[in-house]
Amino acid sequence: MTRRMEESVEMSASRPFILPRRPEASGGPDRLVATLARHGRFAAAATLLSTARCTTRALNSLLAALCSSPAFLRAAPSVLLRAAPHAAPDATTFRILTSALCRARRPAAAADLLRCMPALLLDPDPRHCRAVLASLCRCAPAADALAFLDDMRRRWGVSPSRADHHAVVDALLRDGMAAEAYEVVATQMDADGVAPGLPEFERLLRAFRANGSFDAVEEAFDEMLLRGIVPGARAYDAYAGALCDRGDLAGARRMLGCMDRAGCPPGVTTFGVVVAGCVAAGDVGAAREVVREAVRRGLRWDAPALAELVGALRAGGQLARAARELLLEDILRGGCAAGLDALAFQQLIGAGGLCGEALSPCAEAAGVVGETPTSLLPGAERF
Repeated sequence: MTRRMEESVEMSASRPFILPRRPEASGGPDRLVATLARHGRFAAAATLLSTARCTTRALNSLLAALCSSPAFLRAAPSVLLRAAPHAAPDATTFRILTSALCRARRPAAAADLLRCMPALLLDPDPRHCRAVLASLCRCAPAADALAFLDDMRRRWGVSPSRADHHAVVDALLRDGMAAEAYEVVATQMDADGVAPGLPEFERLLRAFRANGSFDAVEEAFDEMLLRGIVPGARAYDAYAGALCDRGDLAGARRMLGCMDRAGCPPGVTTFGVVVAGCVAAGDVGAAREVVREAVRRGLRWDAPALAELVGALRAGGQLARAARELLLEDILRGGCAAGLDALAFQQLIGAGGLCGEALSPCAEAAGVVGETPTSLLPGAERF
């Protein structure tokens, strides 16, 4: 080593360094590798690493510099191979590499690296495992995240936390794997000492209803009750909606009374679910009875709730004349709708179109005055 190079190394040692000095890293080659890496001289640092007796700390300093840029991440494996005769990877090495892979949206490769650690008599850090799992849930197929969750538990003895389970359940539901998500909630969470709560079951009920798994809706609802979890309004909404989808309108209407007895009186959202279900089943008469029950209870649809009901009717292809008359006669004119301003009324009903003769009464019921109804309802001329 030339005198000039020695002076350069000594000067770099006097400045703040990315790694704390330790006896094993105090030799010239280690410090030179770190200095070269810090200044972007990666090829020279890798060559020195493979020819001199450098420590694992020098290897990690070079990898940390390489992995700071996705463009250089691909060079990391060759650096590991060239350093193999002198510097064995440690837990920090794997943390550097897997963190970089997760940042590069390659969590599956990061998970595979962690699975190599036991062969080197190394165990991944629990915090590190959770970071890789979170990346898998965001960027990889849900099945990969589920497999890694099992590895955490069985291979490394890392007990998944509630946040870990939530992330995996969300990924499974995102990928349409509702049955697997239910298995995690109903079985695996208990085994890991994490009791599932109402939010998990509400998400499952909505997912099962969305894919038409009515028996699964009933099973999940019963499981929730057996655990002593008190259903909330959203859980009842999903269950009542599933009953309507299955054609059990009487059961859905009975559920309104069950909510009263359970201390969770139904609101306009739940009534809207049952109304939309009755209309979808072709029983507008039953839908009107449900609306009148809401009127008797003193409930009033505000703009968001009424928009949700209109959206449900449209989604089911049921926004026909009978359904529109139901909205106009029984809800708007019946005094069961909270006052809507002109703009809200236009956005809510106008886009769907109404029969021309109903415009003025609707406008009056919605609190729209003057000569604005026809102009506020684009598309009304189509009906």
